[in-house]
Amino acid sequence: MYALATLFNFEDQPVFALMWQKLQKKCGLVTANESSFVHLSWQGAQKYQLDPVHDRLGKITMNAQAIPIKTAGIGIFTGSKPFLYLTVVKNPAVLRLHAILWDQLQLFSQEMNAYYAPQEWVPHITLSYGALLPADVSCAVAELMYEPLSVELRIDNLALIYTKDGSIGIDSRFDFSG
Repeated sequence: MYALATLFNFEDQPVFALMWQKLQKKCGLVTANESSFVHLSWQGAQKYQLDPVHDRLGKITMNAQAIPIKTAGIGIFTGSKPFLYLTVVKNPAVLRLHAILWDQLQLFSQEMNAYYAPQEWVPHITLSYGALLPADVSCAVAELMYEPLSVELRIDNLALIYTKDGSIGIDSRFDFSG
């Protein structure tokens, strides 16, 4: 399984370092920085035709300029495997890039995840993975609800990440060059 994502480095951000610590130590949650790459997902698919996707991503990022974004608190995706996330505020540049990526890459994908279709997509940065229990959610909300989670970040790369046999890796990364 693959995901097209923007990777972030939160190690130098004190607000996020404190947030990870609280979720890990006080709530016992497996956080995104422990089990995966901290990222914003643009789309997901079971499989991509890698050569044409690499070519398209290279062209898209060749003249792209970094896009500023803001986070705006926490949320939860419900369902059989709920998870906590940081809300990312949509802006015209983010929506434009998302539409371009969806249009350009769907031809080279198999079984795209419909949650990432333009009309369904909720931009977010995952905070915790694994089985969440009601007590976990309560703890996380209690620990984070007074934190200033409105932080400015930059979308400055696109990366194909994958999961295979329980491991997670980076297939390729394309930094914005504009």
